[in-house]
Amino acid sequence: MFKILFFGDIVGSFGRKTVIDALPNLKDEYAPDFIIANVENLAHGRGISPKTLMELDAAGVDAYTSGNHVWENPNGVGCFNDAQWKERLVRPANVDPALAGRGVTIVEKNGVRIAIINLLGQLFMKAAMSSPFLALDRIIAENPADIRFVDIHAEATSEKEALGHYADGRVTAVFGTHTHVPTADAKILPGGTAYVTDVGRNGGHDSVVGFEKQAAVKRFLDPTGKAYDPTEAGPSELNAMLVSVDEKTGLALTLDRIRRIS
Repeated sequence: MFKILFFGDIVGSFGRKTVIDALPNLKDEYAPDFIIANVENLAHGRGISPKTLMELDAAGVDAYTSGNHVWENPNGVGCFNDAQWKERLVRPANVDPALAGRGVTIVEKNGVRIAIINLLGQLFMKAAMSSPFLALDRIIAENPADIRFVDIHAEATSEKEALGHYADGRVTAVFGTHTHVPTADAKILPGGTAYVTDVGRNGGHDSVVGFEKQAAVKRFLDPTGKAYDPTEAGPSELNAMLVSVDEKTGLALTLDRIRRIS
């Protein structure tokens, strides 16, 4: 049995602190073999940076997924080609191929080959240039692996659920990110694929999707207002999923939600 711990969108420095502070106890309690985190909001809520990725590396995170905001910090774009991360960091596969990064990578740990796949939904998402369903077919055909982990970064619940059923029995897990609110539908589908519509955010609990709540409200009242900043104080929330996998079949055995508010 091989256990994967996955953290949903980590929002800003408060989100990084939430995950880093919790990881020692989570490792002791769950003994994961491999740790993945979504980092598209890692650096002050917008993209990544070498410094923020190094913080998670030091805490023991093995690999990183992202999403449509990952290119918003110019200081982080080079991470996709940096030897320290290029084999462990992915962006959505079905975007403009000229954008930095790759949509799938294979990482080996403890003799197990884990394919990490990032996809972007097409509904209400401007950056998606092709179907995540067809992109997944191509990736599966071209990337043999023992375990296939999919982060579907999408707005629409229907699209995420449909992709989960489309992938059922062909991948280990389909975990949704992007909306930053944990959903109550974690399950193992009939074919053996672990699924959840959204893992949820790591960062501010008293917030709007991890960002400062009053600024978010003001932006809805005045759409011309500036982008708002992540919440950096108050109660925090941690949202992650733990999936246990049969390495021989690549299918899920158990699935547990981890949610902590402090």
